[in-house]
Amino acid sequence: MKTALKILMLIVVAGFLIVSFIGIDDKAEDKMCTGMELMVEDSLSLGLINQDEILNIIKKKKISFAGKKIKEINMGYVERVLTESPYIDTVICSLTASGKVSLTIIPKVPALHVMAANGEEYYLDRKGADMPVGDIKGNLSIATGKITKDFARKHLAPLASCIQDSAFWRAQIQQIDVVAPNDIRLYTRLADHTILLGSATNIPDKLWRLRVFYEKALKETGWNKYKTLNVEFDNIVVGGKK
Repeated sequence: MKTALKILMLIVVAGFLIVSFIGIDDKAEDKMCTGMELMVEDSLSLGLINQDEILNIIKKKKISFAGKKIKEINMGYVERVLTESPYIDTVICSLTASGKVSLTIIPKVPALHVMAANGEEYYLDRKGADMPVGDIKGNLSIATGKITKDFARKHLAPLASCIQDSAFWRAQIQQIDVVAPNDIRLYTRLADHTILLGSATNIPDKLWRLRVFYEKALKETGWNKYKTLNVEFDNIVVGGKK
């Protein structure tokens, strides 16, 4: 009997809490929006999209916040509209305690500038998404040759990520040339080297072997001894003399 009474009391309390939360949500939705907070996460300062451009998109779509009831603001629609921009990866739309709509914009970050033999030109991000060429600050490696967007997404994006993740390779690799799917060549900025990569497989291992070769072997012989450095084969680096 006591157990049944406890269960009944728990049901009553749970019901009261649910009703209370619904009441709170209803009151919150009836409140007026007091404005908007906008933040663009761009730690690399590449400048592909900025706050002014985002505000211009909002204005063109006639989206307003201040003075409207919270329940009248379709946050899902706001997110969809902004992610239509080719330079925006993610939009997080939320409500602050002060009644403002908070927009956090995560831009796409270019990792590679593709200039394909078929005439296509675009930026490629780490996820393999392409975007129109814009005015950015900083150096990007250029990819040339026989490149389709499918090949770029599957093979060049991971390679570009490995290059971007290393200060050493960002400074070194100037160009990626796709002669054929299994014949990818890298051209360096600081030395006149052609790196024969082979296919875009085992990239971390190939770049690691090459980095060790630069830091140990070339430190002894000098960077100008070799014209080509071949890392296509496992466990070795083959240097071709000038």
